[in-house]
Amino acid sequence: MTRQHHRDLLAFLKSVLGPKDRAFLLCFGNHLRLVSDLTGDSAEIIERLNQREKGDYDFPELGPRDEERELGTAFYDAIYYSIEEKLAKTEGGRRALILFSDGEDNSSAHHMMDAIEEAQTENTLCFAVRYTESPHGRLTARNKYGTSVMDRIARETGALHFDARQGELKTHFAQIGDVLRSSYELAYHSTNPVRDGAFRKIVIRAKQPGLSVRAKTGYFAR
Repeated sequence: MTRQHHRDLLAFLKSVLGPKDRAFLLCFGNHLRLVSDLTGDSAEIIERLNQREKGDYDFPELGPRDEERELGTAFYDAIYYSIEEKLAKTEGGRRALILFSDGEDNSSAHHMMDAIEEAQTENTLCFAVRYTESPHGRLTARNKYGTSVMDRIARETGALHFDARQGELKTHFAQIGDVLRSSYELAYHSTNPVRDGAFRKIVIRAKQPGLSVRAKTGYFAR
């Protein structure tokens, strides 16, 4: 991230974090490093990010300590363990992750659907900010797959997907902030009482023409 991106992130955190809100920062390659634990201090998060980008790797890790990852990107594990070990243990309130990645993975123990299922189960919005490096300006098959992954994770959890090459980061942050401030929680009782663990789709439609509803695509009957 550039210095301007750091400033944009700091401004975003200050705008969305209320007195009771908390955020954390996880940086991942083949290790999942908790660079900043849950805190309401926006400046602390940016300070820790600066430490990490200067080469400091002395941060605690998430996930099983015996997990061996020889290759470099554990994207799905980063999502899965961020939710399982951090967000799922928080009480009440809305939960969201902002993912900065190209969507490619080559060393996770979990699959994409594991990450999506964990997010849906714990009611976590996964906003995707995609950084795709395309050699000679042309997308490779890996680029295209990463794009589809980022889009699907955002869509299945009821969030948004952004291409970092289009528009400014602060504009994307503003849209994410609008979603977080204006979202609603809806609940209903299913007519099917069976708790078989199956995935059940949800479709929500607005009565007023011209409006669309963004929500997770379903839940698991547990």
